[in-house]
Amino acid sequence: MPIYKVLWVDDMTDSSDQSFKDGFMQDADEFALDIDVCSNWEEAEQRLRKGLNDYSAIILDAFCLLGRGDKKTSESFIPVALLRLHTLFGEKHSLIPWYILSAGTMDNFAFVIDSATMSREQYKEEWGSMMYRKEPRNDDEHYRAMFENIRRAAKNRSVNKILYRHAKVFDYIGQGKLIASDARTILLDMLSALYEPADNWQFKYRGNPLRKVMEYLFRAAHEKGLLPEACIESDNKLNLLEANRYMSGLTTKYRNQHYGTPGDGKEGQGGDTIFPPYLGRTSKAILEFSNVNSHTNIENPYTIDDKDFDLGEDEKELFFGYVMQLCHIIKFFGKFVDEHPNKEENIGMIKDVNNDENKDLFKEYEGKVFTPERDENGDWHCEKCSVALNHWVGGKMKLKEVQYNTNSKTKEKYPLYAKYDKVQFNSEARTID
Repeated sequence: MPIYKVLWVDDMTDSSDQSFKDGFMQDADEFALDIDVCSNWEEAEQRLRKGLNDYSAIILDAFCLLGRGDKKTSESFIPVALLRLHTLFGEKHSLIPWYILSAGTMDNFAFVIDSATMSREQYKEEWGSMMYRKEPRNDDEHYRAMFENIRRAAKNRSVNKILYRHAKVFDYIGQGKLIASDARTILLDMLSALYEPADNWQFKYRGNPLRKVMEYLFRAAHEKGLLPEACIESDNKLNLLEANRYMSGLTTKYRNQHYGTPGDGKEGQGGDTIFPPYLGRTSKAILEFSNVNSHTNIENPYTIDDKDFDLGEDEKELFFGYVMQLCHIIKFFGKFVDEHPNKEENIGMIKDVNNDENKDLFKEYEGKVFTPERDENGDWHCEKCSVALNHWVGGKMKLKEVQYNTNSKTKEKYPLYAKYDKVQFNSEARTID
């Protein structure tokens, strides 16, 4: 029995169309779709105004009648119908999926379809493809694929409300957009649980979803040159706190890098920044709430042994508060990237902050030869530069890839860290344990 009502706008003037219509209706019934047919846009809009939420989808012919009394189909049907349709969505504060089903015989068909695609592209992941042929040719999609997409989209009506309410957020998140598609799915799940709790009673309130979306945002920043390598650790793990510091106009702790020119305040406050101060505090609060100590890896992002937490009933308000703030962060970041699209210029804003007492140490160690020593704590070093050793075969080493030491236990004593090449061995070499 059909359970999803679909409005189909098609004049069906040709007598040969009747056989197509009969097969179309029969196939629709198989997909549990109840097809309501209109021959013109005027009548269709009247029905939609009376009961937009009664329908699960709209199917439009590309070459159809505009007015109830019209005798001739119009090549302007799609532009006019879509303009009226989106006006209606705005008035009703809701929207439903729409599709185009056509034989594609009109002269300016390609131009009309290209124009329509631009207004619908942001919903493609949830609604599926827009264009279907009545009689498919070569790789053209048949209307049965459209029926499957309609049924899939109709099963989660709340998503359409969310896509409308947060349209500017989803301009920047999804397939082929600034922030990865997986983040879109996670954010939709969280917003669905907020707006339609009864339909999403199985949703698990945890910190991980918030942290995951934040990481995808930071990964996007890195791709656009807005996040330095200093925030990427071994095995391509992302240090979320360091990333947030940099985006918030603070100097990174481990590599002493800043976005643009640092200010005179503590940790570079008051200088150039991507996130303004209020947004930096907001994003940091989200990370802290969602267990910031868990780092993730882009190759296998979320399977590490991080002990996530289930939220209690009293914490759900906090969770959804952070979800809404996350939406604001995404919009702000997306607009910032729109205004700073040049990756090379963004990379040029990554500045080394050399106002500390160790600023001249790099040149004293890079490429220089030393004999490593071991201190009373068992830590190996070449003067003020830490080196990773468990044992050493007597001789000397040439230091390379010198950087700031990020080991909290040793960095005060040895502010630098370096890799090395063995360059000389004693004739009586031995292993020192």
